[in-house]
Amino acid sequence: MNIHYVLIIVIAGIVTVGVLLRLVSIFKEKISFYSLGFENGLHFSEVGIVWKTLKKCGVISPLSLYDSVSTLNRCIAMIISERRRSATVDVPGEQLLIAKLNKLRTKVALQSDESQHIQTTAALEAGQRLSIIFYGRGVYSSTVLNNGRRIEVSLPKKGSGRSSDALPANMWKNRKVSVYFWRKGDACYAFDTTVNDTGIFEGHQCIMLTHSAQLDRTQKRQAIRCPCEIDADLFMLKSAAIDYNIINSDGGYKCVLDDISEYGALVRIGGKGRGNMRIKLQFYLNTSFIMMYGIIHSVEYNKEKNMSRLHFECTYIDDDMRNTLSNYIYTQIASQLSSQESQVPQLKDTEIQKENKTDEDIKNDADRVDALDEKDTSSDVADIDLETLLS
Repeated sequence: MNIHYVLIIVIAGIVTVGVLLRLVSIFKEKISFYSLGFENGLHFSEVGIVWKTLKKCGVISPLSLYDSVSTLNRCIAMIISERRRSATVDVPGEQLLIAKLNKLRTKVALQSDESQHIQTTAALEAGQRLSIIFYGRGVYSSTVLNNGRRIEVSLPKKGSGRSSDALPANMWKNRKVSVYFWRKGDACYAFDTTVNDTGIFEGHQCIMLTHSAQLDRTQKRQAIRCPCEIDADLFMLKSAAIDYNIINSDGGYKCVLDDISEYGALVRIGGKGRGNMRIKLQFYLNTSFIMMYGIIHSVEYNKEKNMSRLHFECTYIDDDMRNTLSNYIYTQIASQLSSQESQVPQLKDTEIQKENKTDEDIKNDADRVDALDEKDTSSDVADIDLETLLS
């Protein structure tokens, strides 16, 4: 009898373990999904909503939520769409979930950008603007002309246009200098180097910098920036106490936002701007009204155009407005990528058509060119503005 009981217990144990292993196998993906959700600050109920949403979207691998911006885009869009249909989009709990997903989306997007960071000066491209510190003399501006065995940069100058001031090239030779530059879409970098020679590049006087493998990335992005051209109103904040609910209508300055993120913007205004000033921006994203409060950290002034670019850091934005802004940014980025990808097949088709042209096609093309050469086009040229041609 004891043996029978032992056998029954052993068999029951084996069956139980088998069932448990089977359940773990079946729910492994879901367990991992919930675990990663908790790690990213989502509550149990929020992870459940996201899981169901991904299933409705037809996402084959829900785990891709944690490493794919496109999956996050689909999930957030679906949640917003459903909440609008059920008139619950403004419920604080729903906005909190969208805010958490937006934060995760930014984290994933920034991680995917890590591979784009540069490690040495060999990656500098022609046209890159530089700020070069000549110790004892000040900060000079320059541009990369060519990057090969050495970095050839234009003769550094102070100021712009006719009022610019440049030291003689021979004064730079063998000098130790510090170089700073802002890499578009990335961050600010700095390195120390030596000017080992001077010369001429394509008719331009230049100095030649030694390469460096010690690049300091001094400013890491906290958010994804989106190029744009948005008309806005800029207001100075003079009072220490700020009412974040007031909508201003008078006393503002017209400006344009050249790029934007949840944490700031590049603001273009007429005239000479000033740094270290607290300001407020008001603008519309489609039909949604946005207000951002913050400070101008630095100013780029173009004396010839009498125009300034203000580097604005946002210190306060309403949560609902932040979500609206974040969704706008990723929608714009997705649209730009889609537009770029749609052009690729067209280019390939054009190349294939060129390769497949027969001798008869080529002859016909030549005949059309000859016909165009014979045509009198003086009336067309007369309608073209000479200033436009020369600009």
